[in-house]
Amino acid sequence: MGSAAAPHSQHLAKSCWAGYSYDGVQSTTAAYGVSASLTLARPTVVGLGHVAAWVGVGGAGLGPGGSDEWLQAGIAHDAGGFDVLYYEFKRPGDASATYVTLGSVAPGKTHTFVVYERAGHRNSWAVLIDGKTASPPVGLPASHGRFQPVATAENWDGGVAGTCNSYDFNFSNLAVRTQWAGAWQAFNLSRVLRDPAYLITMRASGFTASSRQA
Repeated sequence: MGSAAAPHSQHLAKSCWAGYSYDGVQSTTAAYGVSASLTLARPTVVGLGHVAAWVGVGGAGLGPGGSDEWLQAGIAHDAGGFDVLYYEFKRPGDASATYVTLGSVAPGKTHTFVVYERAGHRNSWAVLIDGKTASPPVGLPASHGRFQPVATAENWDGGVAGTCNSYDFNFSNLAVRTQWAGAWQAFNLSRVLRDPAYLITMRASGFTASSRQA
């Protein structure tokens, strides 16, 4: 993680938020699942930290008693690595998040990601990628009916404040499951997450999140 920042990252460093930053959407209501088609429009460039694009539920401080609890799935790229499919979960009491990679991602290819609470299994979640089960059941205590799903691109600066990495992701066919094991509904895209160092372009059923051109 200590490699030098790429030229594009250095050029934009003064514009980026420190730590983690996001460009995406959060559901306006709690839901029991989230899905999206996600395309890596061009190869990611990561000088420090990582970049990810994901759908998921939960987050830091959102579990029981303010604990960290989440499940997410998407495309990630660590400094020194390459673009991969992944899922990640963190449960209360876990010392750290569990991060699982599932193969490389080719630019221009679309993958479908679903994070959902399993029918008949309260507080038990799972991941589908391209229609196939990608994770074992993941227990998220007290999560039933509580989480507002997120679909977002993410930049982490690797501990060097303001580092911007380069990404270009297309999110489409965004949907949420507003009833447990019920039908999928269109994702309300009105609650937008923005880091001004990046560009988010909204569409009818999704958005594009990308680096601003130098």
